[in-house]
Amino acid sequence: MSRRNPKLGELLIMAPWWVSAALAVASFVFLRGVLPAIGGNNQFLKIFTQAGSNIAWMPVLFFSVLAVISALFGKKRRGLLDNQTDADSLRSLSWKEFEWLVGEAYRRKGYLVEESLGGGPDGGIDLIIRKDGRTRLVQCKQWKVQAVSAPVIREIFGLVAHHRANGAIIITSGGFTREAIVFAEGKTIELIDGPALLQLVQSVQANRAPTKASPAPAQSSVPSCPKCGGVMVE
Repeated sequence: MSRRNPKLGELLIMAPWWVSAALAVASFVFLRGVLPAIGGNNQFLKIFTQAGSNIAWMPVLFFSVLAVISALFGKKRRGLLDNQTDADSLRSLSWKEFEWLVGEAYRRKGYLVEESLGGGPDGGIDLIIRKDGRTRLVQCKQWKVQAVSAPVIREIFGLVAHHRANGAIIITSGGFTREAIVFAEGKTIELIDGPALLQLVQSVQANRAPTKASPAPAQSSVPSCPKCGGVMVE
């Protein structure tokens, strides 16, 4: 999807719910407490401070609604990732759900994820992820049949330089053509196909129990007989 400047509402919906909740409290304190104190005894300013105090409920209501929507949206993204079971479930997602899934996966890996609620199912940059001072562009291809070809890789490679990013990741629920794989070799481009994406998702799922390594068999200090396998006796 093409990048555009998101609106305040979109930014707050994509942010944690407590950001909007904090803004609701801050706006109420400012309009009911700080603003009247700034006006003091000035009769001209009192008109504006009184008006601000009377409408203090409006920004509180606005930010409170966004906090609820943000909480529900966050729950949806988390459930979307945790409910994935196999490659077929990944392919059944819509293009937008696919982006949300990828964003949530990298968020759980400790990345700061920039995403958008709008856009279309194809285009340039779908996500921007940041971690340890490094920025990477992410393009999501929810293609069930067609393999991602070399022109797509060339496009995102050009965007890396344009945005002064440190690299790019192209993720698909399918696969990549041989030409695409060859073009990405030696470049700051990571290709993640369907099986690799499933592995990424499973590695960060909250409801997936960690795999425990089988304990190594205890070894006896007494040597065994090379013929019968029994314990040797001195």
